Amino acid sequence: MRRQLTIAIEGCCHGQLDDIYRHLQQQQQRLNKTVDLLIICGDFQAVRNVTDLETMSCPNKYKQVGGFYRYYTGERKAPIPTVFVGGNHEASNHMRELYYGGWVAPNIYYMGGSGVVKFGGLRIGGITGIFKDFDYAKGYYETPPFRGPGRASMHHVRSYEAFKMLQIRRPLDIVVSHDWPQYIERYGNTDELLRKKPFFEAEVSRGDLGSPVNALLLERLRPAWWFSAHMHVRFQAEVGSHESIFNEGWNGIPPYSTQGGENMRRPASVADKPIAAAAAAANQDEIVMSAISDDDEDNTTTCEPPSRPRLALNLPPPKHSATEETSAESVMSEITKAEPDMAPKQVDMTAAETDTRPNGDSSLEQEVSETADPK
Repeated sequence: MRRQLTIAIEGCCHGQLDDIYRHLQQQQQRLNKTVDLLIICGDFQAVRNVTDLETMSCPNKYKQVGGFYRYYTGERKAPIPTVFVGGNHEASNHMRELYYGGWVAPNIYYMGGSGVVKFGGLRIGGITGIFKDFDYAKGYYETPPFRGPGRASMHHVRSYEAFKMLQIRRPLDIVVSHDWPQYIERYGNTDELLRKKPFFEAEVSRGDLGSPVNALLLERLRPAWWFSAHMHVRFQAEVGSHESIFNEGWNGIPPYSTQGGENMRRPASVADKPIAAAAAAANQDEIVMSAISDDDEDNTTTCEPPSRPRLALNLPPPKHSATEETSAESVMSEITKAEPDMAPKQVDMTAAETDTRPNGDSSLEQEVSETADPK
């Protein structure tokens, strides 16, 4: 029997959990649907107290404790199962405590530096942070109390995280990141993007808008859906199943890399082996976070457009068409379990927030691989 999951996608959270859950509950009542899962694409700001706030890298005028502490202490419980990746404005000490991922509060799960979880049969991959070439080839050298430059650098993606993600063999339904994949603006309505964000023009012209690491992962993992945030603008793009996001002649090193290029090469074991064609063997190292399992977890997914296009990620979207930007509104999509299908690969750069900040029948499992300690 086919089963549907309704998933809400939020861009940057910036500590406004109460507002997000309140809005989703209103949408559920209006549409007469139940949201099964909320995915947040970074800048979650899991600030528990003032000490956490001091480890967050952002201008002081934006430093607010926010509402997460109420969920951490148990005063409130998330009404919707929530998973998130980290961005570049996070409580650094809290995120480092959960480097491999874990529950930050009841019903709220952090995906760690990088990794894969399963929910209701969907395989969801995630990578935390933003790309900075000067830190990419380094290890994690930051130490408590996480003051000074280390507050920002610990949210810069390292080659180790990309290497871990490149070991994935079984197809992913969704990948979540904070940074956009590099070059993705070429696969949507670039003119409309520049109309909304004219200061992106220089980066678009140079070809360095977004993360080359995420472009590499998009090229190799080929998920059905990719969601990002960071840019505070709604943008939708479509990359074909067999379409290369890079220019012809690309040799495995993203063009925008001034340092650490050798570390960005694809390992030989995965360079010529498409992920979709890899054997779907069971992961013996999988950590089961719930006793509930799904019989159809090995199926891939297709997406059916809901009846409310304004809240939907339509499949397939009109080529080079703009999607209306929304304010404080999450995107909702119905994902239907079905037989394997060669559906077009979708990428949606979701920003459910504005540029200003205001004063179950499911299982959640985590997959881990036998890799060296990042230190």
